[in-house]
Amino acid sequence: MSRGPRRGRGRRNRVPSEPITVMIRDLAHDGRGVAKVDEKVIFVDGALPNEEVVANYTKVKKEYDEAQATEVLVASPDRVEPFCDVYGTCGGCRLQHLDADRQIDFKSEQLKTNLARQAGLTEYEHLPNLRGESQHYRFKARLGVKHVPAKERVLVGFRERLTPYIVDMHRCPILEEKIDSLIDPLSEMIGKLSIASKLPQIEVAVGDNSHALSFRVLEEPTAEDLEILKAFEIEHDLIVYLQPGNESTTTALSERGASDQALHYGLLDQLTLYFKPYHFTQVNPAMNNKMVKQALDLLDLQGDEKVLDLFCGLGNFTLALATKAGSVIGVEGDKSLTDWAGRNAEFNNIKNVEFHCADLTQDQKDAPWMNQKYDAILIDPPRSGAIEMMPYLGALAPKKILYVSCHPATLARDLAVLTKEYPYELISAGVMDMFPHTAHVESMALLVRKDA
Repeated sequence: MSRGPRRGRGRRNRVPSEPITVMIRDLAHDGRGVAKVDEKVIFVDGALPNEEVVANYTKVKKEYDEAQATEVLVASPDRVEPFCDVYGTCGGCRLQHLDADRQIDFKSEQLKTNLARQAGLTEYEHLPNLRGESQHYRFKARLGVKHVPAKERVLVGFRERLTPYIVDMHRCPILEEKIDSLIDPLSEMIGKLSIASKLPQIEVAVGDNSHALSFRVLEEPTAEDLEILKAFEIEHDLIVYLQPGNESTTTALSERGASDQALHYGLLDQLTLYFKPYHFTQVNPAMNNKMVKQALDLLDLQGDEKVLDLFCGLGNFTLALATKAGSVIGVEGDKSLTDWAGRNAEFNNIKNVEFHCADLTQDQKDAPWMNQKYDAILIDPPRSGAIEMMPYLGALAPKKILYVSCHPATLARDLAVLTKEYPYELISAGVMDMFPHTAHVESMALLVRKDA
């Protein structure tokens, strides 16, 4: 159903000013509602399936149009009131208007749809959805900073949904509780600095017992600036870092932050992983624990297996696997991460692991870890997936492959290779709500070699 202006060919790229009324049929992969106007698909931000909404066009393209819902005429029973004051303006959380239980169902459907359409995979066990807290879950974040004289205020927060500007916000309820409460104090403190206009972002890194803020500074702070920052660090019990250049220039403001053990998180009640504020760690530590536990349960290691962990990072999966396997090799492209993974093994007195630094998008046939036999391989690539590694996995021929993915489309693409070109069968797959209120889908799939 649709009621709106017809557009001729000559107006194809002109955004109509008149609002339209549409019936939403489905949700797209990014969480926008899907409707049709004159048989042309239109993606409507802020709308849910089975809703009738009034919307304003925001973009007109050849293949589809885009719009923003401005009024809900008939609401879905799954619609809820967003809990954030800047929802709709902020680009951080697109699905707050959808009930949290239905959010994870939507993500599960995204995974099933991708596996079916791209890989023809429909016969497998659907793992139970993994969920956690839907507020104050985010322990890693990058906050934008902008001194805006017209507002007589330094803006600290995330960027607006449709613009490059930073949202004028005072709280962020998805951030870890203490960081959530620091938005206004940070704004006030930065406003006192002589370099307020030369401080574009803050990296947030929260450990189990510490809160780190890494300030990107484009100009050297004055002595007075440093005193202001130090006072803020003490007042709020923080660890403050300054980053004048790339990540390697990150320097702690105090002795506490200089320690290699300043930041850490616990894993499975038996491991402690240390990290620097610029290292990649999962943003949601509670879900990370559930994810790692599920990985161990699915692999069902008996204690004598040899396991390969690709894209291993700091050793998040590697060290957990080492507690159950005979030996584990971790491979990662960032040397800083593999160095720290080795340190984390030492910190935890784990001796049955080794780490290699390698660019896993490049030829690996002569890599030392390629000339070994593995019982199981765990792979946790970036959003782009690991299509380059699929032939190597096929050649290594482990009994089990566990693929952890942050993008269902590239997961499906890669599993199509493993199940069509190599003798692997998809046994089970499911999703984890690592990023509540966003369309981001974290998933896990277990494959077993048919002749194993």
